[in-house]
Amino acid sequence: MRFVSVLIFLLVNINIINAQGGVNDCSGAIKICGDGAISSNANGVGSQELTGRNNCSSQEHNSLWLEIEITKAGTLGFNLKPTSGALNIDYDFFIFGPNASCGNLGNAIRCSTTNPLASNATSNHTGMNDSELDTSEGPGPNGNNFIKSLDVLPGETYFIVIDRPIGNSPFEIEWTGTSTVGSFPFPEGPEISKPGDLEACNSNGVSDFDIFSTSAEIVSQNNTCLTYHESLADASDNQGAIQGTYTSTQALKTIYARVENDLTGCARITEFDLIINDGPIINQDNSIEQCDLDLNGNEYYVLSDLNSSILDGKNPSDFQIQFFSNLNDANTNQNSITSGYSSEGNETVFTKVSEINNPDCFNIAEINLILNEPPQIESYSVVQPQINSNSNTITLDIENASDYEYSLGNIDGPFQTSTTFNNVNSGFQTIYIRDLKGCAIVSSEIVVLGYDNFFTPNNDGVNDFWKLRGIETAGNLIHIFDRYGKLLIKLQASDKGWDGTYNGTEMPADDYWFRVSLQNQQEFNGHFSLVR
Repeated sequence: MRFVSVLIFLLVNINIINAQGGVNDCSGAIKICGDGAISSNANGVGSQELTGRNNCSSQEHNSLWLEIEITKAGTLGFNLKPTSGALNIDYDFFIFGPNASCGNLGNAIRCSTTNPLASNATSNHTGMNDSELDTSEGPGPNGNNFIKSLDVLPGETYFIVIDRPIGNSPFEIEWTGTSTVGSFPFPEGPEISKPGDLEACNSNGVSDFDIFSTSAEIVSQNNTCLTYHESLADASDNQGAIQGTYTSTQALKTIYARVENDLTGCARITEFDLIINDGPIINQDNSIEQCDLDLNGNEYYVLSDLNSSILDGKNPSDFQIQFFSNLNDANTNQNSITSGYSSEGNETVFTKVSEINNPDCFNIAEINLILNEPPQIESYSVVQPQINSNSNTITLDIENASDYEYSLGNIDGPFQTSTTFNNVNSGFQTIYIRDLKGCAIVSSEIVVLGYDNFFTPNNDGVNDFWKLRGIETAGNLIHIFDRYGKLLIKLQASDKGWDGTYNGTEMPADDYWFRVSLQNQQEFNGHFSLVR
């Protein structure tokens, strides 16, 4: 058995009378060639040519005429399989020949009009095979959907009429029989080749193609006729041939080329694609960020700074880059804007990249203009839960803290989103605050207090003096009090420290308090212990 999947559409209940030569009529029969593959636009009844010409009691409803010429002896059958397996899809067929003509068909030598539902069949397939003995069956409940194959000889011709009186489904066909063993018993079509695809570039998605430029690739054989069609069915039916330049509005459009042998009437079909490319492949993710340092809500953007990024490695001498305020202007190539562009930010403009030698080949991308505001810190405080003389932890208490990132001691970072810093040395530190976009940096000096929580003034050379560390510059004044608030001593932060005496008298072991006044007007209070 030789199998060829052939998808045929017969449209139900459309009683259109086709012009002479339509595939619904004998005179427009599709000739089977090569592997027997066909496709068709057939619909309706055409001229009624079956009445009184068969003993299966039927006529044309939705019909398709095929013509076969035999090149090998043997039996010839087929299996017609509707795409839908529903039993209410009913196909009939009729065969005339051998060597009948459209003007002298005679009576059908094979016919089948059995209805699958009426005959209680388990399948809606129909056709001819070598196992059957009857040459006709039907109508209605009579038969089993299959009849005897043809015995064919080289040179014979036959007409096959396929009709669908009930239902709505395409079908596939398998050619069977001993004549199909090794090769099909149909004339070969002309020698043809598949041409290369045709490509154009137009971002508007419309382009003209000279499809006839492919003719030399397709066929060089004499006595042939080449036509081009928009669908496989049109090519099979040899109708709707394309004339002249073809305008495509699809990114990918398949064209079917039909080559018919003028001597045998056999045709073969090949295909190729018309491809409309979108234009140069450019970077679609483009943005420029500016910082509104003067807080006037407007900044100047240099759009051409993005040219290299937009082209994404392409040679800039091959392309023209333009800028537009809206997509419509970019597509219509009007009202372009200059590279230097003032904007309030949060705006999208468009760049159009065109091939220098083919302006219709272009692509368009968005450019997002972003205006960032610098940090606007009204107030903050430093929380220092634990204090020692060397390593401290501090936390910034700042409003909208998650809007910013922070660095301590280095304007170049690293920056962190956390407001807590660990292992901080005591003394004056500069905190740098910037917004998450890196728009601008504000800085402020903070004080990290550092001192020992106790001291032991016993002249052993260890912890003999208590002092604040890291703020030793002149002008930072320290006051020390006893637990009752009596001022014991005033010191400069640059002094050696307190030795635990008051007017030369050693003070007892106890807790003592301090207040430090800094030159930057900040004040801090705390306490420590004197241990004897």
